[in-house]
Amino acid sequence: MTDFLDSKKLYHAFLGGAKAVIDAKDGLNAINVFPVADGDTGSNLASTMLSIVEESKMAASAKETLYTISEAALFGARGNSGIIFAQYVNGMHVHLSDDKRVSLGCFARSVAGGADYAYNAMGNPVEGTMITVIRAWSEAIAQAKHHSATFQEVLIHALQQAKTALEGTPNMLRVLRDNGVVDAGAKGFFTFVEGFTSVINDEVYVAETASLPQLVKEEALDQAPVFRYCTEVLLQGEGLDVDEIRSGLASFGDSLIVAGTDVKIRVHIHTDEPRAVCAYLADYGVMVQQKVDDMQNQFDVIHHRKYRIALVTDSVADLPQSVMEDYQIQVIPLHITLAGNDYLDKVTMDTGTLFERLEGSDAYPTSSQPSVKAVANQLSFLANHYEHVLVLTVSGKLSGTHETVKKAAESVSRDIVVLDTRQNSGAQGLLVKAAAEQIALGKTFAEVQSFVTQSISQTKIFVSVPNLDAMIRSGRLGEKGGAIGNTLRLKPVVSLSDTGAGTVSDIAFSLQSSTKKIASRVKKMVARAEVAEYAIVHAHTPERAAEYEALFTGIVGKPPAYMMEISSIIAMSAGEGCVAIAIRMQLDEGEET
Repeated sequence: MTDFLDSKKLYHAFLGGAKAVIDAKDGLNAINVFPVADGDTGSNLASTMLSIVEESKMAASAKETLYTISEAALFGARGNSGIIFAQYVNGMHVHLSDDKRVSLGCFARSVAGGADYAYNAMGNPVEGTMITVIRAWSEAIAQAKHHSATFQEVLIHALQQAKTALEGTPNMLRVLRDNGVVDAGAKGFFTFVEGFTSVINDEVYVAETASLPQLVKEEALDQAPVFRYCTEVLLQGEGLDVDEIRSGLASFGDSLIVAGTDVKIRVHIHTDEPRAVCAYLADYGVMVQQKVDDMQNQFDVIHHRKYRIALVTDSVADLPQSVMEDYQIQVIPLHITLAGNDYLDKVTMDTGTLFERLEGSDAYPTSSQPSVKAVANQLSFLANHYEHVLVLTVSGKLSGTHETVKKAAESVSRDIVVLDTRQNSGAQGLLVKAAAEQIALGKTFAEVQSFVTQSISQTKIFVSVPNLDAMIRSGRLGEKGGAIGNTLRLKPVVSLSDTGAGTVSDIAFSLQSSTKKIASRVKKMVARAEVAEYAIVHAHTPERAAEYEALFTGIVGKPPAYMMEISSIIAMSAGEGCVAIAIRMQLDEGEET
């Protein structure tokens, strides 16, 4: 029998609980109907628990061990349930004594404090969810400590109380009752407690078949989200005021949770304005992590899927949002780091904001591809809902994104095809648009791949750059060569080679001359073949874009398919004021439209 917990026992009990949740991931996803029926509660909790397993350490005292667990949980927390759990553990740590051995009374105070922390982290606590089971379990432990019982006896009793609370969740939330399920987050916490208790009782955790969740029929979840984006941010700073930040974010959306300490907090909110949320948080500290899920897109994939083939690209592809939505094109956002803050290209950072923040700044942003794990999660979701998945990436010569996506795809399914477009910006966007149109026509997966492969060599982009400053600061051009070029007032025309590498295709000494050289190249292309379509893209210079529209409408004989501002990733190296024409030629045998 155990009358106290030491560091080793507490550590292994948490690992036992964490592993139990990881094993239950798919079942928890299946019953996820609240607050949004997006089927990811199990995945979010599993991600949180995996961080505990991988990052926490056993220390000399139980309190030190619990600190490493709380830090790992906060760093890896995902979704409503993950962040609530992380805050619960954080509260447990704060209320745990420094004693080397943790008595039952000390443990009871710790879990009670954790429950208070979990409740206070939420902007609008809702009973019938994870916090209900957290409270039931914590109160059962507090009550039982007065009866001179052992840890085993108390935890077995508390486990039963938690089960009763879990079974009662459908009586508190109609959406659970209507779907015949318990709350997924509450079930996740109960599963954690089962694993935790098994370790304390020196048993191996095995979930009972009867306790496994009931699967929900997909059509029952036909309720669109109120707010579009599930936004999460990990913020670091000094003297962070959790209550102040929570109050300030309340007007941005719902499902608000702000959890953490005065130096590190995790924010979760459902909002239509992820960019505004991040702009607000940037005033408080450094955003070291961002994650934004398009819940409306996920909902449409599950319930209003248009095609058998999922088409995916990355945020470097410049294509209007309206086109993306019409064809249900999925986007993998690249990352931008500016002044220590992590942003998501086109989601929490746009070109206008980028240039605004660069004014008078000595720091210059850097870009990076997403993690293999993040891409794998996105591709796994799509693979579960589509017959085929096709990914068209930015040129592998320009970014490591292509290799990242390939590795992620291989970890999910061999059937996912990843093609290097050897293009970027508007040229990449035109290829994605053309592929989407082929999919909409009902072409087979093999036919779409063949079409894209043939079209890559028939697609070009020509960029008129007003100066070399951005290319120098971004590292695309050496300072010595750049300084000489600026001294000579060179206005290069930048393009991509047949292999997808960046190249200077022409040199001019004025923007007017630069435009003439691009026009000359386009005229030669038009003389050789028919233009399928073209696009005009620019970096915060609508006036130059309008000039290009008029010029090339005359040369090509039709207006551009679209005009838009380039991604902030491309703007970093091309610089403010650049404008480009991307053009895709008809294939020799023509193409069905």
